[in-house]
Amino acid sequence: MKAKLRKVAAKLPLRVGAALYQEAQIEMTESKRRVPVDTGVLRASGLVDVPQSDGRNITVTLSYGGAAETYAIIIHEDLEMFHRVGQAKYLESVLDESRPYMLGRIAKRLHLDEED
Repeated sequence: MKAKLRKVAAKLPLRVGAALYQEAQIEMTESKRRVPVDTGVLRASGLVDVPQSDGRNITVTLSYGGAAETYAIIIHEDLEMFHRVGQAKYLESVLDESRPYMLGRIAKRLHLDEED
């Protein structure tokens, strides 16, 4: 499946970028459900950047920061901090959970079948 996806990416980078972007939006939505909330600034700062292509690599960046830049990393990394709403590792946990399924989800968006 990885080989098929690489071939499609080489031929149709915009299509693969669009599939990555759609999946990243789903991940960001779930991440925002997990973000600790005090004033809502951190949650509102979550962004999905447009796909970027660097040679054969296509990437989509998910990030938090903006007005919450000074504390976004602290809130994300501090496992000892108490949160009435949300949790630490609010972005990392989502991506870790999705990692085993992401390739298949992207392939499905691109209509790649295992038998092709």
